[in-house]
Amino acid sequence: MFRLVLSFLVVLVVNQGAASAAPLSRTQALAALEQVAHSGRNLDYQGVFVIQRGENVETCRITHLGSGPVEREKVERLDGEPLEIVRVESDVLVYVPKERFVKSRTGVVERSFPAMTGEQIETIGELYEVHVGGKERIAGRFATHLTLLPKDNHRHRHEMWIDQRTALQLKAQMFDDRGQLIEQVMFTELSFNERITRSMVESVYAEEALAWRMDKGARQRLGASASSHWEAVATPPGFKKVMEVSKGRGKKRTQGSFGVFGWSFRSIRVYRIQKEKRIRIRSQKGRSS
Repeated sequence: MFRLVLSFLVVLVVNQGAASAAPLSRTQALAALEQVAHSGRNLDYQGVFVIQRGENVETCRITHLGSGPVEREKVERLDGEPLEIVRVESDVLVYVPKERFVKSRTGVVERSFPAMTGEQIETIGELYEVHVGGKERIAGRFATHLTLLPKDNHRHRHEMWIDQRTALQLKAQMFDDRGQLIEQVMFTELSFNERITRSMVESVYAEEALAWRMDKGARQRLGASASSHWEAVATPPGFKKVMEVSKGRGKKRTQGSFGVFGWSFRSIRVYRIQKEKRIRIRSQKGRSS
């Protein structure tokens, strides 16, 4: 079906000009766009794309791993303040180094360019006419140009360029009712040849961020790995760590973590404060060393 859809679009480009091409039927449009969504979700690729909104321009790198049992993706901001968005299926972690903060979102339906969602495709099928345009070259690859014209006056016109070999979306534009460009997103570099590994779609701040502030969802997501990043060198005979919690302490709310070590009816609490090199061990009687 994948090759049939691409071949169908290529034939239309060859046989008809962009201006004279009739709109695709709803079935044809949905079939073509479902392949775009499938490629964005299941292919392995890495590329650089540029987002333009008015005078604001932002460059990002995307690394996508879709061939494994779980879909994974990392988007990195390449200019301005550093930012990383790491997604595993519908769970998202946003790393903000300047603020030393990690925030989370779960059940995220939206997808970053170049992916499309089923909801977007249904909306296009119901409320837009899809016209096939000519063949253009984007990021060194040949792409078929699609125009999405709204059936009413309540929506914007969209333009899309679809890679003729993989059906991945290479470029997207949105225009207002006066024909003014609102937003443009396009690849400037794109590679399908490099083997994408799991480490390539993990945050470069993963270990460092364990000492950052984070919301409850991020703490739950990172908590398991956080507990394995430090341990007490020596504990009293028979004591074992039974719990670890991260929180702020003191007037300045210095971020740190503590582990509770227990044996029989006694327990001690080991504090690890990020800005201090020494570790304080406090027993039930309040003594520390």
